[in-house]
Amino acid sequence: MTERPMRLALALCCAVLLSGVLCLPRAVAAPIHAGALAEILELADDPRWLRLLGYEHRAFRTGREGMVRTPGFYFHEHGHEDPRAELRATLKALYAPVVPGAEDSHAACRFPARRQLLVEALGLEARGYPLPDPDCAAYEAWRERIATERVMLIFADAYMGNPASMFGHTLLRLDGEEDLQRPLTAFAVNHAAQTGEDQGVVFAMRGVLGSYPGSYTVMPYYYKVNEYTQLEQRDLWEYELDLDEDAIDRLLSHLWELDGVGMPYYFFLQNCSYRLLSLLEIADPTLSLRDDFRFWAIPSDTIRAVTEEPGLLRDVHYRPSRRRTLDHMLAGLEDEHTDWVRELAHGDRETSDEAIQALPEADRARVLEAASAYLDQLAHVEPIGDEGRERRHRLLSERARTDGPRAEPPPRPDQRPDEGHRTGRLGVGIGSHSRVGYGELQWRASYHDLLDPAAGYLRGAQVTFLEVIARMYENRSPRQGRKPDGGLEVERLTLMELRSMEPRNRTFPGWAWGGKLGIERIRADDGRRPLAAVIDADFGPAWAWLDDRLRLYGGGAVTLRASRGLGDSARLGGGLRGDAVYQGGDWRAHLTGSGLRFTDNENAWTLSAEIGRDLGEQTALRLGLHREEDFGIRSDRVQLTLHHYL
Repeated sequence: MTERPMRLALALCCAVLLSGVLCLPRAVAAPIHAGALAEILELADDPRWLRLLGYEHRAFRTGREGMVRTPGFYFHEHGHEDPRAELRATLKALYAPVVPGAEDSHAACRFPARRQLLVEALGLEARGYPLPDPDCAAYEAWRERIATERVMLIFADAYMGNPASMFGHTLLRLDGEEDLQRPLTAFAVNHAAQTGEDQGVVFAMRGVLGSYPGSYTVMPYYYKVNEYTQLEQRDLWEYELDLDEDAIDRLLSHLWELDGVGMPYYFFLQNCSYRLLSLLEIADPTLSLRDDFRFWAIPSDTIRAVTEEPGLLRDVHYRPSRRRTLDHMLAGLEDEHTDWVRELAHGDRETSDEAIQALPEADRARVLEAASAYLDQLAHVEPIGDEGRERRHRLLSERARTDGPRAEPPPRPDQRPDEGHRTGRLGVGIGSHSRVGYGELQWRASYHDLLDPAAGYLRGAQVTFLEVIARMYENRSPRQGRKPDGGLEVERLTLMELRSMEPRNRTFPGWAWGGKLGIERIRADDGRRPLAAVIDADFGPAWAWLDDRLRLYGGGAVTLRASRGLGDSARLGGGLRGDAVYQGGDWRAHLTGSGLRFTDNENAWTLSAEIGRDLGEQTALRLGLHREEDFGIRSDRVQLTLHHYL
């Protein structure tokens, strides 16, 4: 090769190498510069960034950690515990070149909420370091399908048939433009534990310990309406939220990031309601809805946190359950017409019956409409077969030919779930036990008993969690343990107490039951009152009268008491229990009587009467009278307690 061609070739190689050297710093500098800028702005400690990463305060240690357990959610191997390292790794992933044909797998498409936050917080466009902007076809198609104009927070009433639903349940509804008038066609966002086939004690224990993964699911809203209002007979409350377009965009983009992501699910804290609050905090970064929920998050309390946030609530809508709607229809009929409704639904009477046809048009319309609703409810209790479906068709056809107004929906309850009493409770009382005076201090973590104000809660139901009662007795001479010895004593520690007084005299009868697990003072064979582990359970029928204000119950009861202070360390007993509960407006009353026979051939019985009276919105007074006998020792107690709900 001659000298001149060699010089040209050498110059061309130098030019290529020089252009690569000049371009390389720019490509590498973009993420490095963005990362340095993020550190200067302390973005890794910004609540917006921490929320997107699912960071929570540790329960028993200082600091925070990411709750997500699904691989791939954190780019850095220590991203779940180091938000700064995760920030650098995320920037590196976002600046990675876009591979043609694999755009949807790029970090910008997988984490659009993270990308948007970094663009806005760091001003990357204006500083000349723009992030790649791939064509995210899958994400855009999802956003188009789930286009949202309005966000509703939905509360489903408590349901005593499922331990996870006894406190109620919350979900979000995403209304598109076409759903504003037809909300059943909207999408719902639900967060729930993935429990598999577990039930009973295993289900409850694993839920308390957080061994189930919880995940978000997007589904048609009418699925949940059918489940709650028809299958489980739960009323729904729909809270319309004031979220602007940007807030909705942030919510949806982060919801996309959470697709298939699992987090530990704890029934009492990191549950459905708590996780939905975190979504709302990401939608509106000015919100701090979870600050007061450090140990437990009861759904009605989380709803209250939303409604008490200034400017967040627009309106509230009520959707009654099918059972409540049917009960309202039947309550407006004469007794004879109510019997005809049942007969029409069961096929024991036809629409062509002379008595039916002789009714005035308006009355016939009400009977036919109620019979159709009754049959629909019956179909959820037992199979109705082809004959039942044909019967429904005849009822609907006859109703269509009958001129009369449609049945009015049941009235909206006077108070919403968020307007009831707060679920925590502090009590201060004075009393006398076997003529020994004492002062009592009570603290209950949560929720509601039969003598608490009933408005806003499921009537005839009790769910109390973690209650501690301590007493300071006056100093009196002991009398063989028959009277308290004086001083400070822990009277009771209740872990959980449940009661469901579902009445039998309803359209579709249910059964009543109760249970309690805890530690309390009981009578021993030497007359003393040691602390003992106690498990109680009872089951039987109940009846409701006076517009559901009065309920009577009678059933069989069993109890297990275990303590070193007992002669045989444990006693197993069985017998009967009866209750009468009146839940009026400002007044409530509860009468209880029980008789038990134990395996040591000893008998025991208890009689008690309690009256509750509201003194204010979050204050109530309670008077209790108790008499009991065990091991032949009879004792009386009278107590006056002032409760404050918090």
